[in-house]
Amino acid sequence: MILKFNEIDVLVYNLIKDKKKIVLNDVISLLDKDSDSIRRSIEFLKDENVILEETSEINTYDLTDIGKKTLDKGFIEDVFCDFIKDKEVLLSSLKTLKINLLNDSEISLAFGISKRFNLVTINEGKIIVNKNYKDIISINKQKLKDISLNNLNNIDQNTINDFLQRKMILKKSIINKSYSFLKEVNFSLEKDKIINLTSEILKSNNLDKIDFKEYEVSKLPKPSEIGRVHPLRKIMWYIRDLYLEMGFKEMTGPYVDTSFWPMDSMYISQDHPMRDIQDTFYLPLKGKLVKNKSFLRKIKEVHETGGKTGSLGHQYTWNEELSKNLVLRTHTTSVTFRTFYNLSKEDKKNSKYFCIGKVFRNESIDATHLAEFYQAEGFVIGKNIGLSDLIGFIKEFLGKLGLSKIKIKPTYNPYTEPSIEVFAFSEKTNTWREVMNSGIFRKETLEPYGIKSNVIAWGIGIERIGMLLLEKKNIKEVFGDDCDIDFLRNYIIPKRKFE
Repeated sequence: MILKFNEIDVLVYNLIKDKKKIVLNDVISLLDKDSDSIRRSIEFLKDENVILEETSEINTYDLTDIGKKTLDKGFIEDVFCDFIKDKEVLLSSLKTLKINLLNDSEISLAFGISKRFNLVTINEGKIIVNKNYKDIISINKQKLKDISLNNLNNIDQNTINDFLQRKMILKKSIINKSYSFLKEVNFSLEKDKIINLTSEILKSNNLDKIDFKEYEVSKLPKPSEIGRVHPLRKIMWYIRDLYLEMGFKEMTGPYVDTSFWPMDSMYISQDHPMRDIQDTFYLPLKGKLVKNKSFLRKIKEVHETGGKTGSLGHQYTWNEELSKNLVLRTHTTSVTFRTFYNLSKEDKKNSKYFCIGKVFRNESIDATHLAEFYQAEGFVIGKNIGLSDLIGFIKEFLGKLGLSKIKIKPTYNPYTEPSIEVFAFSEKTNTWREVMNSGIFRKETLEPYGIKSNVIAWGIGIERIGMLLLEKKNIKEVFGDDCDIDFLRNYIIPKRKFE
């Protein structure tokens, strides 16, 4: 077979034949022709199996403003250790500690980093600075400097990941394309053939006199790589369909909320550990509470004395101003309590609602945890429902998702009693994975809303359900930039049971 080449095709063919292997940028620079025409010729030669394309990814890193500031003024953990090294600082006083060069969130962050790199230890409740802390920080500073110069020879991936997480560096990926010569072919040269139909040619009215390059139209094009719905999104649709089939009503709420709804309204005390900066994303702003003073007074009473529930409460003075702090919601239960506030008298006796939404936790990312993830929240209000009804619902619901092998154990939640955790078995990894937290809302949580009936409630981790249904060992294989693109194009979700 004789191939028909234009002049650019011949140049590209001869160059790659001569070099045996060459990168795209060198092809463009050596030929000094229009880059689009060169790329078109390369695609033509690839389709004819004359050359082979190989791609490689090279990662480079640039310093962010935070990284530049760190190199210039020092690491925050260095400032932290310098300040406390000659002082007796108690772990319990960390929240009230003031350091001139650091704000409150930076102090908390610096302490966490210092612990991770063994710059400090905790002894009898005191924070003790280790003698070699300067040496460790000096090594990290040199590593950051090397990365800024793209000198990555002695930099391990854990160091890079740490600087990326601390937003000191920004990753840039460069895709290099190279071409290898595969075989010689017979070709004929077509000179003065027009390839592109331009507006000037159309205006000239000489179309019948112009010699256009012929195109092979009998070949089938390459299959197009079209987008596809993410598997997690499909699982969310499945779960939503299940809720609706079971007669639940859907509820929604905001991502950014006052800490009142995900914490205070739920009877979570204002000194509870989950309010710490290490666990919750705070915004440097205040929000507004509801204008219903009677309702706020009831919230205050159950926190301080237990109100009319027979409980002693938390035995402290509730601070309304603290409840105005804006946060990224830590769980969709905030939506449940917003819904409680707006329920009709009838719905407060008997109703069932669900919510599917994103939540945010300031925690380390590992095989089973993400900083942002999805929950499928739900509750049922009824006069005579209890723990057996909750367990029955859990078995029925997870069974419809194809998760029939489950186990249940007691746990603690500050707003439910009793509380249970639910684990489902993974055949792939031969392990049990926690997929659900649930319980019966305490009277202290329901008193301010005027709800006298029992309320069973639960929260489902959708990513963990996804890990089980898609048979993945790591949560980042299901959601995030570690997902395999071929998996996302070809995944299969088991058919759920409708009976």
